[in-house]
Amino acid sequence: MAKSAILDLPLSDFMRSEIALPLQHVLHLYTVGSLLRAWRSPRNQKSIEQIFDTPEQAHHAVAVCAAWLGIQPIASMSVPTQWWSEPARAAMQAQ
Repeated sequence: MAKSAILDLPLSDFMRSEIALPLQHVLHLYTVGSLLRAWRSPRNQKSIEQIFDTPEQAHHAVAVCAAWLGIQPIASMSVPTQWWSEPARAAMQAQ
């Protein structure tokens, strides 16, 4: 089975820079794949949550990345504040 190209997608391509840059430079998480791997550890989850505006925002971002791979996310009733970049949002709406 071939590796999904989404795993190599840089976080800076779709996340707000004030979130993507600390993930990249502080936690050394550069791609969707590295974010999802790091999320498996409760200790890393806490560090990732601290970079986002809210923990819910971090959970939503990881759920969206997982959904891109076909993994069913756990439903959430709340909608977090925006964590994605405007160009990424425009590109998604154009499709």
